[in-house]
Amino acid sequence: MAMNDYPIKTAQQLGAVLQGYRKTQQLTQAQVGARVGLPQKVISKLEINPANTSLARVFKLLAALDLELVVRPRGKNTPPSEW
Repeated sequence: MAMNDYPIKTAQQLGAVLQGYRKTQQLTQAQVGARVGLPQKVISKLEINPANTSLARVFKLLAALDLELVVRPRGKNTPPSEW
């Protein structure tokens, strides 16, 4: 199954994309939490509002979902970020 790249410009977008990948893999929050040693409620909070979590937890969740973070310059036609 091929997955697309999703440009993330806000914390809310990150949470939604992580939740989408988790659901695509048919995993519950509890299952993902068990993979990284975090309670289900922490995974839920991270998906709802990742701005209030540590970067270390984000990377744990990325690893549990077999995802990687890619940083690259924006295209010239990309609108400015909300940040």
